[in-house]
Amino acid sequence: MLKKIRFYLSLLRVLIARNRKKISYSFIGLLLVIFAIRILLPLAIPKVAEAYKEFKKPSFVEGVVGKPTHPNPLSDITETQKDISSLVFRGLTKLGKDGKLVPDLAESFKQTSDTEYVFNLRKDVYWQDNVKFTSDDVLYTVKLTQNPNFNSPVSNNFKDVLIEKIDDYKVKFKLKEAFAPFPYTTTIGIIPSHVPLKKYRPVGTGPFSVKKITKDQVVLTNDKFNLVFKFYKTISDAKTALKLGEIHALGGLSPQELGSIKNFGGENFYESPLPYREAVIFFNVRGNPLKTKEIRQALSYALNKEAIWKAAGGTTSVISQNELPLLSPINEKKERYPFNLDRAKELLENNKYKFEKDTWKKDGREFTLKITSIDDPELNSIVNLVKDSWSNLGLKVKTEFVDVNALRSVILPNRNFQVLVNFQDISSDPDQYVLWHTTQVQAANITGISSPKLDKILEDTRKSTDEKFRAERYKLFTTLLLDEEPAIFLYYPTYTWVVSKKVFGIDFKDFSIPSDRFNSINKWQIKSGLFDIIFPERR
Repeated sequence: MLKKIRFYLSLLRVLIARNRKKISYSFIGLLLVIFAIRILLPLAIPKVAEAYKEFKKPSFVEGVVGKPTHPNPLSDITETQKDISSLVFRGLTKLGKDGKLVPDLAESFKQTSDTEYVFNLRKDVYWQDNVKFTSDDVLYTVKLTQNPNFNSPVSNNFKDVLIEKIDDYKVKFKLKEAFAPFPYTTTIGIIPSHVPLKKYRPVGTGPFSVKKITKDQVVLTNDKFNLVFKFYKTISDAKTALKLGEIHALGGLSPQELGSIKNFGGENFYESPLPYREAVIFFNVRGNPLKTKEIRQALSYALNKEAIWKAAGGTTSVISQNELPLLSPINEKKERYPFNLDRAKELLENNKYKFEKDTWKKDGREFTLKITSIDDPELNSIVNLVKDSWSNLGLKVKTEFVDVNALRSVILPNRNFQVLVNFQDISSDPDQYVLWHTTQVQAANITGISSPKLDKILEDTRKSTDEKFRAERYKLFTTLLLDEEPAIFLYYPTYTWVVSKKVFGIDFKDFSIPSDRFNSINKWQIKSGLFDIIFPERR
Protein backbone atom coordinates (compact mmCIF):
# COMPACT_ATOMS: atom_id res chain seq x y z
CA MET A 1 0.00 0.00 0.00
CA LEU A 2 2.80 2.37 0.91
CA LYS A 3 4.59 1.55 -2.32
CA LYS A 4 1.48 2.57 -4.31
CA ILE A 5 1.16 5.84 -2.40
CA ARG A 6 4.85 6.65 -2.98
CA PHE A 7 4.41 5.79 -6.67
CA TYR A 8 1.46 8.13 -7.15
CA LEU A 9 3.15 10.95 -5.25
CA SER A 10 6.25 10.57 -7.43
CA LEU A 11 4.04 10.59 -10.53
CA LEU A 12 2.24 13.70 -9.32
CA ARG A 13 5.54 15.50 -8.71
CA VAL A 14 6.67 14.62 -12.21
CA LEU A 15 3.39 15.81 -13.75
CA ILE A 16 3.51 19.06 -11.77
CA ALA A 17 7.11 19.64 -12.75
CA ARG A 18 6.36 19.06 -16.40
CA ASN A 19 3.07 21.18 -16.41
CA ARG A 20 3.95 23.89 -13.91
CA LYS A 21 2.77 26.78 -16.14
CA LYS A 22 -0.52 25.14 -17.12
CA ILE A 23 -1.33 24.33 -13.50
CA SER A 24 -0.48 27.87 -12.38
CA TYR A 25 -2.72 29.39 -15.04
CA SER A 26 -5.50 26.97 -14.18
CA PHE A 27 -5.24 27.84 -10.51
CA ILE A 28 -5.30 31.55 -11.28
CA GLY A 29 -8.31 30.98 -13.56
CA LEU A 30 -10.07 29.09 -10.79
CA LEU A 31 -9.44 31.95 -8.39
CA LEU A 32 -10.85 34.43 -10.94
CA VAL A 33 -13.93 32.29 -11.40
CA ILE A 34 -14.46 32.14 -7.64
CA PHE A 35 -13.93 35.93 -7.44
CA ALA A 36 -16.43 36.53 -10.23
CA ILE A 37 -19.01 34.26 -8.61
CA ARG A 38 -18.55 35.60 -5.09
CA ILE A 39 -17.87 39.30 -5.79
CA LEU A 40 -18.65 40.51 -9.34
CA LEU A 41 -21.74 38.46 -10.12
CA PRO A 42 -23.81 39.86 -7.22
CA LEU A 43 -22.91 43.36 -8.43
CA ALA A 44 -23.50 42.63 -12.09
CA ILE A 45 -26.82 40.82 -11.83
CA PRO A 46 -28.82 43.90 -10.66
CA LYS A 47 -27.23 46.01 -13.38
CA VAL A 48 -27.97 43.41 -16.02
CA ALA A 49 -31.49 43.08 -14.66
CA GLU A 50 -31.89 46.86 -14.68
CA ALA A 51 -30.59 47.08 -18.24
CA TYR A 52 -33.01 44.36 -19.33
CA LYS A 53 -35.86 46.06 -17.49
CA GLU A 54 -35.03 49.35 -19.21
CA PHE A 55 -34.86 47.58 -22.56
CA LYS A 56 -38.30 46.06 -22.02
CA LYS A 57 -39.81 49.30 -20.69
CA PRO A 58 -42.63 50.45 -23.01
CA SER A 59 -42.81 54.00 -24.35
CA PHE A 60 -45.86 56.13 -25.11
CA VAL A 61 -44.96 58.82 -27.67
CA GLU A 62 -46.97 62.00 -28.09
CA GLY A 63 -46.36 64.58 -30.80
CA VAL A 64 -46.28 68.27 -29.94
CA VAL A 65 -45.45 71.46 -31.84
CA GLY A 66 -42.62 73.65 -30.58
CA LYS A 67 -39.15 73.29 -29.14
CA PRO A 68 -38.04 71.22 -26.12
CA THR A 69 -37.16 73.13 -22.95
CA HIS A 70 -36.15 72.14 -19.44
CA PRO A 71 -39.42 72.01 -17.51
CA ASN A 72 -39.77 74.55 -14.70
CA PRO A 73 -43.23 75.34 -13.29
CA LEU A 74 -42.09 78.85 -12.40
CA SER A 75 -41.18 79.81 -15.96
CA ASP A 76 -43.32 77.58 -18.19
CA ILE A 77 -45.51 79.47 -20.66
CA THR A 78 -46.77 77.07 -23.31
CA GLU A 79 -49.37 74.40 -22.70
CA THR A 80 -46.86 71.65 -23.53
CA GLN A 81 -44.38 73.00 -20.98
CA LYS A 82 -47.10 73.07 -18.34
CA ASP A 83 -48.15 69.52 -19.21
CA ILE A 84 -44.62 68.20 -18.79
CA SER A 85 -44.03 70.13 -15.57
CA SER A 86 -47.27 68.83 -14.07
CA LEU A 87 -45.93 65.29 -14.44
CA VAL A 88 -42.53 66.10 -12.91
CA PHE A 89 -43.44 68.60 -10.19
CA ARG A 90 -46.18 68.82 -7.57
CA GLY A 91 -47.70 71.72 -5.69
CA LEU A 92 -48.77 72.12 -2.10
CA THR A 93 -52.31 71.58 -3.38
CA LYS A 94 -53.98 70.39 -6.55
CA LEU A 95 -57.37 70.57 -8.19
CA GLY A 96 -59.49 67.55 -7.44
CA LYS A 97 -62.86 66.60 -8.82
CA ASP A 98 -65.20 69.46 -9.71
CA GLY A 99 -62.38 71.98 -9.27
CA LYS A 100 -62.21 71.48 -5.51
CA LEU A 101 -58.83 72.08 -3.89
CA VAL A 102 -57.17 69.11 -2.16
CA PRO A 103 -53.77 68.70 -0.44
CA ASP A 104 -50.83 67.36 -2.44
CA LEU A 105 -47.36 68.03 -1.02
CA ALA A 106 -49.22 69.51 1.91
CA GLU A 107 -50.71 67.04 4.36
CA SER A 108 -53.30 69.62 5.38
CA PHE A 109 -53.88 73.37 5.42
CA LYS A 110 -56.14 75.80 7.21
CA GLN A 111 -56.96 79.48 7.32
CA THR A 112 -56.05 80.79 10.79
CA SER A 113 -57.21 84.38 10.21
CA ASP A 114 -58.46 86.60 7.40
CA THR A 115 -54.89 87.01 6.15
CA GLU A 116 -53.00 83.93 7.40
CA TYR A 117 -52.81 80.34 6.17
CA VAL A 118 -50.83 77.48 7.70
CA PHE A 119 -49.74 74.47 5.64
CA ASN A 120 -48.59 71.22 7.24
CA LEU A 121 -46.27 69.41 4.84
CA ARG A 122 -45.98 65.71 4.19
CA LYS A 123 -42.98 64.07 5.85
CA ASP A 124 -42.68 61.09 3.50
CA VAL A 125 -41.77 62.95 0.28
CA TYR A 126 -38.35 62.83 -1.37
CA TRP A 127 -37.02 64.63 -4.40
CA GLN A 128 -36.12 62.45 -7.34
CA ASP A 129 -32.43 62.67 -6.35
CA ASN A 130 -33.32 61.23 -2.90
CA VAL A 131 -33.05 64.52 -0.99
CA LYS A 132 -35.89 64.95 1.49
CA PHE A 133 -38.59 67.53 0.77
CA THR A 134 -38.96 70.19 3.51
CA SER A 135 -40.36 73.65 4.12
CA ASP A 136 -37.07 75.14 2.85
CA ASP A 137 -38.14 74.12 -0.66
CA VAL A 138 -41.46 75.93 -0.29
CA LEU A 139 -39.75 79.10 0.92
CA TYR A 140 -37.24 78.91 -1.91
CA THR A 141 -39.95 78.52 -4.54
CA VAL A 142 -42.13 81.36 -3.26
CA LYS A 143 -39.24 83.79 -2.86
CA LEU A 144 -38.01 82.95 -6.34
CA THR A 145 -41.39 83.88 -7.84
CA GLN A 146 -41.17 87.18 -5.94
CA ASN A 147 -37.70 87.94 -7.30
CA PRO A 148 -38.13 90.59 -10.05
CA ASN A 149 -34.90 89.43 -11.71
CA PHE A 150 -36.39 85.98 -12.27
CA ASN A 151 -39.40 87.48 -14.08
CA SER A 152 -41.69 84.54 -13.45
CA PRO A 153 -45.05 84.47 -15.27
CA VAL A 154 -46.61 83.40 -11.95
CA SER A 155 -45.08 86.26 -9.96
CA ASN A 156 -48.55 87.65 -9.13
CA ASN A 157 -49.41 84.46 -7.25
CA PHE A 158 -47.38 85.51 -4.23
CA LYS A 159 -47.14 89.27 -4.64
CA ASP A 160 -47.05 91.00 -1.22
CA VAL A 161 -47.19 87.60 0.50
CA LEU A 162 -44.88 86.90 3.44
CA ILE A 163 -43.88 83.28 4.00
CA GLU A 164 -42.56 82.02 7.31
CA LYS A 165 -40.92 78.72 8.18
CA ILE A 166 -42.44 77.43 11.42
CA ASP A 167 -40.47 74.18 11.31
CA ASP A 168 -39.18 71.74 8.70
CA TYR A 169 -42.73 70.62 7.86
CA LYS A 170 -44.88 73.65 8.51
CA VAL A 171 -45.08 77.03 6.77
CA LYS A 172 -47.24 80.10 7.27
CA PHE A 173 -48.39 82.50 4.57
CA LYS A 174 -49.30 86.01 5.67
CA LEU A 175 -51.15 88.21 3.18
CA LYS A 176 -51.15 91.98 3.06
CA GLU A 177 -54.95 91.90 2.96
CA ALA A 178 -57.68 89.28 2.84
CA PHE A 179 -57.74 87.31 -0.41
CA ALA A 180 -60.25 84.45 -0.54
CA PRO A 181 -58.81 82.70 -3.65
CA PHE A 182 -55.28 82.50 -2.17
CA PRO A 183 -55.25 78.71 -1.58
CA TYR A 184 -55.67 78.18 -5.33
CA THR A 185 -52.31 79.87 -5.95
CA THR A 186 -50.59 77.05 -4.07
CA THR A 187 -51.17 74.59 -6.90
CA ILE A 188 -47.97 75.90 -8.54
CA GLY A 189 -45.21 73.28 -8.68
CA ILE A 190 -42.56 73.42 -5.93
CA ILE A 191 -38.91 73.26 -7.07
CA PRO A 192 -35.96 72.05 -4.93
CA SER A 193 -33.88 74.52 -2.96
CA HIS A 194 -30.76 72.36 -3.28
CA VAL A 195 -30.63 72.74 -7.09
CA PRO A 196 -29.29 76.24 -7.89
CA LEU A 197 -30.70 78.09 -10.87
CA LYS A 198 -27.24 78.48 -12.40
CA LYS A 199 -26.99 74.69 -12.53
CA TYR A 200 -30.69 74.05 -12.92
CA ARG A 201 -31.91 70.57 -13.71
CA PRO A 202 -35.52 69.45 -13.50
CA VAL A 203 -35.71 67.47 -10.25
CA GLY A 204 -39.24 67.07 -8.98
CA THR A 205 -41.45 65.07 -6.65
CA GLY A 206 -43.99 64.02 -9.28
CA PRO A 207 -44.79 60.61 -10.77
CA PHE A 208 -42.23 61.05 -13.58
CA SER A 209 -38.63 62.18 -13.70
CA VAL A 210 -36.82 63.66 -16.68
CA LYS A 211 -34.77 60.95 -18.36
CA LYS A 212 -33.31 63.06 -21.16
CA ILE A 213 -33.85 66.16 -23.24
CA THR A 214 -32.61 66.31 -26.82
CA LYS A 215 -33.06 68.77 -29.65
CA ASP A 216 -36.36 67.16 -30.64
CA GLN A 217 -37.82 65.41 -27.62
CA VAL A 218 -38.31 65.29 -23.87
CA VAL A 219 -38.37 61.83 -22.31
CA LEU A 220 -39.98 61.31 -18.91
CA THR A 221 -39.72 58.03 -17.04
CA ASN A 222 -40.69 56.18 -13.92
CA ASP A 223 -39.74 52.68 -12.76
CA LYS A 224 -42.08 51.03 -15.26
CA PHE A 225 -42.31 53.03 -18.51
CA ASN A 226 -41.31 56.06 -20.59
CA LEU A 227 -43.47 58.98 -21.65
CA VAL A 228 -42.01 60.70 -24.71
CA PHE A 229 -42.97 64.16 -25.97
CA LYS A 230 -41.65 64.42 -29.52
CA PHE A 231 -41.48 67.93 -30.97
CA TYR A 232 -42.29 69.01 -34.54
CA LYS A 233 -41.98 72.34 -36.29
CA THR A 234 -45.57 72.43 -37.55
CA ILE A 235 -48.88 70.76 -36.84
CA SER A 236 -48.75 69.39 -40.38
CA ASP A 237 -45.49 67.56 -39.59
CA ALA A 238 -47.02 66.17 -36.40
CA LYS A 239 -50.12 64.93 -38.23
CA THR A 240 -47.92 63.20 -40.80
CA ALA A 241 -46.00 61.51 -37.98
CA LEU A 242 -49.31 60.28 -36.53
CA LYS A 243 -50.38 58.93 -39.89
CA LEU A 244 -47.07 57.10 -40.34
CA GLY A 245 -47.23 55.61 -36.85
CA GLU A 246 -44.18 57.48 -35.53
CA ILE A 247 -46.20 58.70 -32.56
CA HIS A 248 -49.12 57.32 -30.57
CA ALA A 249 -51.01 60.54 -29.93
CA LEU A 250 -51.56 64.18 -30.80
CA GLY A 251 -53.46 66.60 -28.54
CA GLY A 252 -55.00 70.05 -28.50
CA LEU A 253 -56.28 69.87 -32.07
CA SER A 254 -58.79 72.39 -33.33
CA PRO A 255 -62.03 71.29 -35.06
CA GLN A 256 -60.59 72.63 -38.32
CA GLU A 257 -57.67 70.20 -38.10
CA LEU A 258 -59.62 67.06 -37.30
CA GLY A 259 -61.13 66.38 -40.72
CA SER A 260 -57.99 65.08 -42.38
CA ILE A 261 -56.99 63.02 -39.33
CA LYS A 262 -60.35 61.26 -39.21
CA ASN A 263 -59.56 59.94 -42.65
CA PHE A 264 -56.50 58.09 -41.31
CA GLY A 265 -58.73 55.40 -39.80
CA GLY A 266 -56.38 54.16 -37.07
CA GLU A 267 -57.16 56.55 -34.22
CA ASN A 268 -59.59 57.08 -31.38
CA PHE A 269 -60.82 60.57 -30.56
CA TYR A 270 -61.22 61.71 -26.96
CA GLU A 271 -63.00 65.02 -26.38
CA SER A 272 -63.91 67.14 -23.38
CA PRO A 273 -64.78 70.83 -22.86
CA LEU A 274 -62.16 72.93 -21.06
CA PRO A 275 -64.10 74.53 -18.18
CA TYR A 276 -61.22 76.85 -17.27
CA ARG A 277 -60.64 78.26 -20.73
CA GLU A 278 -62.84 80.45 -22.88
CA ALA A 279 -62.85 81.90 -26.38
CA VAL A 280 -63.26 85.67 -26.07
CA ILE A 281 -63.49 88.78 -28.25
CA PHE A 282 -61.79 91.62 -26.35
CA PHE A 283 -62.50 95.29 -27.12
CA ASN A 284 -59.90 97.96 -26.44
CA VAL A 285 -62.23 100.30 -24.56
CA ARG A 286 -59.65 103.07 -24.36
CA GLY A 287 -59.62 103.88 -28.05
CA ASN A 288 -62.12 105.29 -30.51
CA PRO A 289 -64.74 104.24 -31.40
CA LEU A 290 -64.82 101.33 -28.91
CA LYS A 291 -64.62 103.51 -25.82
CA THR A 292 -68.36 104.12 -26.30
CA LYS A 293 -70.45 101.45 -24.57
CA GLU A 294 -73.30 101.53 -27.10
CA ILE A 295 -70.89 100.86 -29.97
CA ARG A 296 -69.59 97.72 -28.23
CA GLN A 297 -73.16 96.63 -27.61
CA ALA A 298 -73.99 97.18 -31.28
CA LEU A 299 -71.10 94.94 -32.33
CA SER A 300 -72.35 92.25 -29.97
CA TYR A 301 -75.86 92.46 -31.42
CA ALA A 302 -74.40 92.17 -34.93
CA LEU A 303 -72.49 88.98 -34.12
CA ASN A 304 -73.96 85.59 -34.99
CA LYS A 305 -72.61 83.73 -31.97
CA GLU A 306 -74.42 80.52 -32.83
CA ALA A 307 -72.58 80.28 -36.16
CA ILE A 308 -69.27 80.71 -34.35
CA TRP A 309 -70.15 77.98 -31.90
CA LYS A 310 -71.08 75.56 -34.70
CA ALA A 311 -67.78 76.30 -36.43
CA ALA A 312 -66.06 75.31 -33.20
CA GLY A 313 -67.42 71.81 -33.66
CA GLY A 314 -70.78 72.05 -31.97
CA THR A 315 -69.53 70.01 -29.01
CA THR A 316 -69.17 72.88 -26.54
CA SER A 317 -71.74 75.17 -25.04
CA VAL A 318 -72.08 78.79 -25.98
CA ILE A 319 -71.26 80.87 -22.92
CA SER A 320 -74.50 82.52 -21.92
CA GLN A 321 -74.28 86.27 -22.23
CA ASN A 322 -76.14 86.37 -18.93
CA GLU A 323 -73.25 84.83 -17.01
CA LEU A 324 -69.49 84.71 -16.90
CA PRO A 325 -67.51 81.49 -16.60
CA LEU A 326 -67.71 80.00 -13.12
CA LEU A 327 -70.09 82.72 -11.90
CA SER A 328 -73.64 82.08 -10.80
CA PRO A 329 -76.11 82.76 -13.64
CA ILE A 330 -78.44 85.71 -13.51
CA ASN A 331 -82.12 84.86 -13.47
CA GLU A 332 -82.71 85.91 -17.06
CA LYS A 333 -83.88 83.42 -19.64
CA LYS A 334 -82.86 85.24 -22.79
CA GLU A 335 -79.47 86.25 -24.04
CA ARG A 336 -78.39 89.78 -23.23
CA TYR A 337 -77.32 90.64 -26.79
CA PRO A 338 -79.00 88.22 -29.22
CA PHE A 339 -78.21 88.39 -32.91
CA ASN A 340 -80.16 91.44 -34.13
CA LEU A 341 -78.83 93.56 -36.99
CA ASP A 342 -81.66 96.07 -36.72
CA ARG A 343 -80.85 96.75 -33.08
CA ALA A 344 -77.15 97.08 -33.95
CA LYS A 345 -77.94 99.66 -36.65
CA GLU A 346 -80.21 101.55 -34.25
CA LEU A 347 -77.42 101.88 -31.69
CA LEU A 348 -75.02 103.16 -34.36
CA GLU A 349 -77.56 105.75 -35.48
CA ASN A 350 -78.14 106.81 -31.88
CA ASN A 351 -74.43 107.58 -31.72
CA LYS A 352 -74.63 109.85 -34.81
CA TYR A 353 -73.34 107.32 -37.35
CA LYS A 354 -74.86 107.45 -40.81
CA PHE A 355 -74.86 104.73 -43.43
CA GLU A 356 -73.51 106.32 -46.64
CA LYS A 357 -72.18 104.61 -49.76
CA ASP A 358 -72.20 101.12 -48.25
CA THR A 359 -70.39 102.09 -45.06
CA TRP A 360 -71.00 103.74 -41.70
CA LYS A 361 -69.57 107.21 -41.19
CA LYS A 362 -69.42 109.78 -38.42
CA ASP A 363 -68.21 113.32 -39.04
CA GLY A 364 -67.05 112.21 -42.48
CA ARG A 365 -64.90 109.36 -41.13
CA GLU A 366 -65.52 105.71 -41.96
CA PHE A 367 -66.13 103.28 -39.14
CA THR A 368 -63.26 100.81 -39.57
CA LEU A 369 -62.11 98.00 -37.30
CA LYS A 370 -59.02 95.79 -37.18
CA ILE A 371 -59.23 92.36 -35.59
CA THR A 372 -55.99 90.93 -34.18
CA SER A 373 -55.36 87.29 -33.31
CA ILE A 374 -52.64 84.67 -33.31
CA ASP A 375 -52.29 82.32 -36.27
CA ASP A 376 -54.32 79.36 -35.03
CA PRO A 377 -56.89 77.42 -37.10
CA GLU A 378 -59.67 77.69 -34.52
CA LEU A 379 -59.03 81.37 -33.83
CA ASN A 380 -58.74 82.01 -37.57
CA SER A 381 -62.22 80.56 -38.01
CA ILE A 382 -63.61 82.82 -35.29
CA VAL A 383 -61.92 85.89 -36.79
CA ASN A 384 -63.30 85.19 -40.25
CA LEU A 385 -66.85 84.72 -38.94
CA VAL A 386 -66.63 87.90 -36.84
CA LYS A 387 -65.36 89.79 -39.88
CA ASP A 388 -68.24 88.47 -41.98
CA SER A 389 -70.81 89.43 -39.33
CA TRP A 390 -69.52 92.96 -38.93
CA SER A 391 -69.06 93.38 -42.66
CA ASN A 392 -72.73 92.45 -43.08
CA LEU A 393 -73.50 95.30 -40.70
CA GLY A 394 -71.71 97.61 -43.12
CA LEU A 395 -68.38 98.08 -41.37
CA LYS A 396 -64.94 98.08 -42.96
CA VAL A 397 -63.06 95.27 -41.22
CA LYS A 398 -59.39 94.30 -41.50
CA THR A 399 -57.61 91.37 -39.89
CA GLU A 400 -54.06 90.68 -38.77
CA PHE A 401 -52.49 87.50 -37.44
CA VAL A 402 -49.36 87.56 -35.29
CA ASP A 403 -47.22 84.99 -33.54
CA VAL A 404 -47.53 84.28 -29.83
CA ASN A 405 -44.30 86.08 -28.93
CA ALA A 406 -45.40 89.30 -30.66
CA LEU A 407 -48.75 89.14 -28.89
CA ARG A 408 -47.19 88.73 -25.45
CA SER A 409 -44.22 91.07 -25.82
CA VAL A 410 -45.61 93.91 -27.97
CA ILE A 411 -49.34 93.94 -28.61
CA LEU A 412 -50.72 93.18 -25.14
CA PRO A 413 -48.26 95.29 -23.08
CA ASN A 414 -48.87 98.30 -25.34
CA ARG A 415 -52.56 97.54 -25.90
CA ASN A 416 -51.80 97.85 -29.59
CA PHE A 417 -55.10 96.48 -30.88
CA GLN A 418 -58.73 97.44 -31.45
CA VAL A 419 -60.32 94.01 -31.25
CA LEU A 420 -58.48 90.94 -30.02
CA VAL A 421 -59.70 87.36 -30.48
CA ASN A 422 -57.99 84.87 -28.22
CA PHE A 423 -58.37 82.11 -25.67
CA GLN A 424 -58.21 83.04 -22.01
CA ASP A 425 -57.39 80.74 -19.11
CA ILE A 426 -59.38 81.38 -15.96
CA SER A 427 -59.14 80.23 -12.35
CA SER A 428 -61.35 77.58 -10.82
CA ASP A 429 -62.18 80.19 -8.18
CA PRO A 430 -64.73 82.79 -9.38
CA ASP A 431 -62.50 85.73 -8.42
CA GLN A 432 -62.24 88.07 -11.42
CA TYR A 433 -60.05 90.80 -9.92
CA VAL A 434 -57.00 90.40 -12.15
CA LEU A 435 -59.15 90.31 -15.28
CA TRP A 436 -61.28 93.42 -14.75
CA HIS A 437 -59.98 95.65 -11.93
CA THR A 438 -58.68 99.10 -12.83
CA THR A 439 -55.30 98.38 -11.20
CA GLN A 440 -54.76 95.55 -13.68
CA VAL A 441 -55.07 97.56 -16.91
CA GLN A 442 -51.36 97.06 -17.61
CA ALA A 443 -51.61 93.36 -16.82
CA ALA A 444 -54.44 90.87 -17.32
CA ASN A 445 -57.19 93.48 -17.72
CA ILE A 446 -56.82 93.28 -21.48
CA THR A 447 -59.73 95.52 -22.38
CA GLY A 448 -58.66 98.38 -20.10
CA ILE A 449 -62.12 98.64 -18.56
CA SER A 450 -62.24 100.93 -15.53
CA SER A 451 -65.30 101.21 -13.34
CA PRO A 452 -65.51 102.24 -9.66
CA LYS A 453 -68.61 100.07 -9.24
CA LEU A 454 -66.90 96.99 -10.67
CA ASP A 455 -63.75 97.68 -8.69
CA LYS A 456 -65.67 97.89 -5.43
CA ILE A 457 -67.41 94.56 -5.98
CA LEU A 458 -64.15 92.84 -6.94
CA GLU A 459 -62.40 94.23 -3.88
CA ASP A 460 -65.16 93.18 -1.49
CA THR A 461 -65.65 89.66 -2.83
CA ARG A 462 -62.00 88.66 -2.80
CA LYS A 463 -61.79 89.61 0.88
CA SER A 464 -64.73 87.48 1.94
CA THR A 465 -64.88 83.73 2.56
CA ASP A 466 -68.67 83.79 2.81
CA GLU A 467 -69.72 81.80 -0.24
CA LYS A 468 -73.29 83.11 -0.22
CA PHE A 469 -72.10 86.71 -0.07
CA ARG A 470 -69.59 86.12 -2.87
CA ALA A 471 -72.21 84.47 -5.09
CA GLU A 472 -74.63 87.36 -4.66
CA ARG A 473 -71.99 90.00 -5.33
CA TYR A 474 -70.72 88.19 -8.41
CA LYS A 475 -74.25 88.15 -9.82
CA LEU A 476 -74.31 91.92 -9.51
CA PHE A 477 -70.81 92.14 -10.96
CA THR A 478 -71.88 90.07 -13.95
CA THR A 479 -74.87 92.31 -14.58
CA LEU A 480 -72.76 95.46 -14.50
CA LEU A 481 -69.92 94.02 -16.58
CA LEU A 482 -72.21 92.75 -19.32
CA ASP A 483 -73.88 96.14 -19.44
CA GLU A 484 -70.46 97.61 -20.21
CA GLU A 485 -69.76 94.79 -22.72
CA PRO A 486 -65.94 95.16 -22.77
CA ALA A 487 -65.73 91.67 -24.25
CA ILE A 488 -67.90 89.04 -25.92
CA PHE A 489 -67.68 85.60 -24.30
CA LEU A 490 -68.17 82.95 -26.96
CA TYR A 491 -67.72 79.36 -25.78
CA TYR A 492 -65.60 76.90 -23.84
CA PRO A 493 -63.21 75.24 -26.32
CA THR A 494 -63.10 71.48 -26.60
CA TYR A 495 -59.86 69.64 -25.95
CA THR A 496 -59.46 66.87 -28.52
CA TRP A 497 -56.89 64.13 -28.08
CA VAL A 498 -56.21 61.80 -30.99
CA VAL A 499 -54.71 58.47 -29.91
CA SER A 500 -53.69 55.40 -31.88
CA LYS A 501 -56.07 52.47 -31.59
CA LYS A 502 -53.11 50.43 -30.39
CA VAL A 503 -53.54 52.23 -27.07
CA PHE A 504 -56.65 51.48 -25.03
CA GLY A 505 -57.92 51.72 -21.48
CA ILE A 506 -57.98 55.53 -21.59
CA ASP A 507 -60.54 57.16 -19.30
CA PHE A 508 -61.43 60.80 -19.96
CA LYS A 509 -63.56 61.31 -16.85
CA ASP A 510 -62.77 64.11 -14.38
CA PHE A 511 -61.12 66.09 -17.16
CA SER A 512 -60.57 69.80 -16.38
CA ILE A 513 -57.15 70.78 -17.72
CA PRO A 514 -55.13 69.25 -20.59
CA SER A 515 -52.67 67.40 -18.33
CA ASP A 516 -55.64 65.46 -16.89
CA ARG A 517 -55.49 63.25 -19.98
CA PHE A 518 -52.81 61.24 -18.17
CA ASN A 519 -54.95 60.63 -15.07
CA SER A 520 -55.94 57.11 -16.12
CA ILE A 521 -52.48 56.02 -17.20
CA ASN A 522 -52.58 53.12 -14.72
CA LYS A 523 -55.28 51.53 -16.89
CA TRP A 524 -53.60 51.98 -20.24
CA GLN A 525 -52.54 49.17 -22.50
CA ILE A 526 -50.65 49.38 -25.74
CA LYS A 527 -50.64 46.68 -28.35
CA SER A 528 -47.24 45.98 -29.81
CA GLY A 529 -47.30 43.18 -32.34
CA LEU A 530 -47.45 39.75 -30.75
CA PHE A 531 -48.03 40.88 -27.19
CA ASP A 532 -49.57 43.64 -25.16
CA ILE A 533 -47.49 45.91 -22.98
CA ILE A 534 -49.47 46.85 -19.94
CA PHE A 535 -48.71 50.26 -18.48
CA PRO A 536 -48.31 50.17 -14.71
CA GLU A 537 -49.96 52.20 -12.05
CA ARG A 538 -49.09 55.88 -11.96
CA ARG A 539 -47.54 56.87 -8.64
